[in-house]
Amino acid sequence: MIILYTNEWLVKGFMEGRESCIKYMYREYFPMVRSIVLTRNGNLEDAEDIFHDGLIIIYKRLKKSGFSLNSSLKTYLFSVCRNLWRRRLERKYRLMYGMDSCVSDSGCNETSESEEEENAEKFRLYKKHFAAMPEFCRALLTHYIRKTSLEEIARIMNYKDAEYVKARKYYCKNLLRKKILNDPECKQFMNYE
Repeated sequence: MIILYTNEWLVKGFMEGRESCIKYMYREYFPMVRSIVLTRNGNLEDAEDIFHDGLIIIYKRLKKSGFSLNSSLKTYLFSVCRNLWRRRLERKYRLMYGMDSCVSDSGCNETSESEEEENAEKFRLYKKHFAAMPEFCRALLTHYIRKTSLEEIARIMNYKDAEYVKARKYYCKNLLRKKILNDPECKQFMNYE
């Protein structure tokens, strides 16, 4: 039996991370996103990425003070996901054909929302490669990101001194950078920032 929830309940449940709400959104809203992506040269993995990125963007926007949702959550999610997919296709088109100009007039007027959507895609790409790093690199970079001093990192990770930590940090950052830059998805972002 499928229960239809009110928009207010969905928004509140989504913001609280309520499992029943999120399952409902996947069951009822993912098929429309999948349809957009599959009918426009994408695959199931692309659709899942776009759907997840869309949820993250909406969550962040709902958390902002002063933001008001003027449509149903379903309509808004559809719009965000459609725009994410359109932008990804435009970047892919520019990459394939080496175009330096915008593909469409709307693509030339970058807004903070489109930057936010692109940042969500970049963060997903970063997380994918960060998770594939060796354990010592993930631990070291996590401490570094948290602004732990080099001396403290040396103590925590049983390294001989801060200079050794600095060398390992340099190695790990370069390894992560190379993994990201060698990813075909990364090329979508090159020269368009």
